[in-house]
Amino acid sequence: MLIIKRNGGGAEFDKSKIESAINKAFLEVDGTLYETDTAADIASEIEEKIKDEHDLVSVEQIQDWIEEYLMRSERKDVARAYVRYRYKREVARNAESDFISAIREKLNASDVQNQNANVDEKSFGGRVGEASGVVTKKLALDYIVSPMAKANHLNNEVYIHDLDSYYVGSHNCLSIPFDDLLANGFNTRQTDVRPARSVSTAFQLVAVIFQLQSLQQFGGVSATHIDWTMVPYVRMSFAKHYKDGIKYLENLGHSVIIDNEWSIEEEQYKQYPKSYQYAMDMTKKEIHQAVEGLYHNLK
Repeated sequence: MLIIKRNGGGAEFDKSKIESAINKAFLEVDGTLYETDTAADIASEIEEKIKDEHDLVSVEQIQDWIEEYLMRSERKDVARAYVRYRYKREVARNAESDFISAIREKLNASDVQNQNANVDEKSFGGRVGEASGVVTKKLALDYIVSPMAKANHLNNEVYIHDLDSYYVGSHNCLSIPFDDLLANGFNTRQTDVRPARSVSTAFQLVAVIFQLQSLQQFGGVSATHIDWTMVPYVRMSFAKHYKDGIKYLENLGHSVIIDNEWSIEEEQYKQYPKSYQYAMDMTKKEIHQAVEGLYHNLK
């Protein structure tokens, strides 16, 4: 015997599915399955009823019959449990249907809105990205945000920005802790990067960190005080160039003691004017080249 499924297709009638559905209702009410005769009897009656029908019977019609037979029985509490179960399943199916429809809409680019000026929703990447956004938004609403926040968002009372990124946990507009990363080094998954020891190296690492972090999250990354961050590395470079000046201009070798943490205005530096001016010129040149390299790397 064939029955009509919800999608319009046909399927072989399976009496055991009726028995299973009814027994689940009994389990919900009683906590355990004391008897299966009621489910077996109703399934048999429905089987005979289908045989007597001249037209194909739908799944919905079979469920209506189950409800009727249960309501006629002494276990009306089980009938109510079955009705609740059926309703929950219907809600779940409708939600799934809407969900799949939304994904198909994005994949087919049938309702292009181009909400982000940088994304062409008709392109391959745009369609894949928009469809992915439907999935991640649903996950965020169902499992991340509070029920109140979800309700407010769906009712258009509030708007959750970048909702499609919430579940992944990487959000927009991040200020990178460059002070810590440059001073202590960091790991790029492939290798460890040692702390910076000059202003040129520090700027190179800033570019690397910007690029790596922007690949790991959605949206912008920023440096909130890059000028202050670079102060220790300017001092390191100045000290390095000053040592070269002492060695080659003053012919003093390494006999002059220098602290890398001294300010470039430190009076002890100025004991040797030629070396001081050389270090100042070379440090400025290094900074200009380092900043130019940063710009080129980030373009």
